[in-house]
Amino acid sequence: MNQSLSGIKILDFSGPAGFYCSKLLADLGAEVVIVENPSDELFNNLGPYYNDIKDPNYSLYRWHFHTNKKSVALNISNPKDKETLDSLIKHADVFIDTLTHQEANSLDLSMENVRALNPHIVHTRITGFPDNSEYSGFKYTDMTVLAMSGLMSITGFPEDPPNQMGGEQAYHMASLNAAIGTMISILERELTGTGKDVSVSIQECASMSTLQTANFNYYTWHGINRGRNGLNHPFSDQGPSYDKDRNFPRVLYESKDGWVAHAAHLAPPGAWKNFVKWLSDYDSQQDLDDPKFENHETRNLFQNHINDVMKSHCAKLTKQEIYHSAQKLKILVIPINSVKDLTEDEQLIYRGYFEKVFHKDLNTEITYPGAPYQMKKTPWKIKSPAPKVGENTQQILNEWLNQ
Repeated sequence: MNQSLSGIKILDFSGPAGFYCSKLLADLGAEVVIVENPSDELFNNLGPYYNDIKDPNYSLYRWHFHTNKKSVALNISNPKDKETLDSLIKHADVFIDTLTHQEANSLDLSMENVRALNPHIVHTRITGFPDNSEYSGFKYTDMTVLAMSGLMSITGFPEDPPNQMGGEQAYHMASLNAAIGTMISILERELTGTGKDVSVSIQECASMSTLQTANFNYYTWHGINRGRNGLNHPFSDQGPSYDKDRNFPRVLYESKDGWVAHAAHLAPPGAWKNFVKWLSDYDSQQDLDDPKFENHETRNLFQNHINDVMKSHCAKLTKQEIYHSAQKLKILVIPINSVKDLTEDEQLIYRGYFEKVFHKDLNTEITYPGAPYQMKKTPWKIKSPAPKVGENTQQILNEWLNQ
């Protein structure tokens, strides 16, 4: 079956901030060729490694992000290799890079130079800060951009310093937006015949996660600069004047084997009786079956006590016991999963989320995470594991450049 991007040639000159972008496109059928320089220091420090073999070809990080791609080894500080890169750009449909403004200029890979090499190309650049800004020359990491996006300021406990979110979230947000922008530009080129530049700022992508919720509304309308609230509701003690007397329910509770999240603030009318019944089934209700608690205002006054009762209840049970028993009564409690939990999650297994990929050189199957979507007529698919460094150099030079 044809895939959505079958026939599209993509040259990937990006670093970690763009790896997920080109992976998404490769898994949709595009021929993605990554340009790699084995002498680059970052290139040789992308662990963890399979069986602790400290070699880029055994990097689990590399395996995940480079499925379905091909690898060409070039060192563009060498004039001949730079000439080869320019020739590949001329034959590509899409060029992806993560260069700062100064880096691009020093390599003759500015937006204008790339466009001169190939007027029809879709050029996607992912940077910490856009080219036309005073920060355009700043180097960046996932953490520095998370910090400047505001996300770190609302992550963690009030008494702690700001916390970094795990899993290179800023890079992933930027890659997702870059992949969307790239696909839209490919479609537009099919309609108009004109190539496009796609400029993605990682700071702006991550800042949207800070601003697009009620955080921005609370600031613009009430002057409230949201802080870190740990286990509590995001706006506990930070609401507008008409919310000052409102006590919010806690969000996170510790169980026997981890944590659960309780979205009590989203509970529909009448949910209180089910909540008390749930506690009573485990003799955890204490005094909450008193009719006075059926009044919403009373519960607001005693919310800290209710939080303590819930805390004691959850401490007696496992995450799964809490989750399944609560769901039967339509109570909004869910487990906070670890990576191990995800591998055993019934929903992900049912959806066929995990994909087994055969590694011929190891003569074994490795389990990979799958796609966050399903497309029946043009399916997502992992057809090959990550290539070895430079594995496809001669093949691509032959097929693209007839060399």
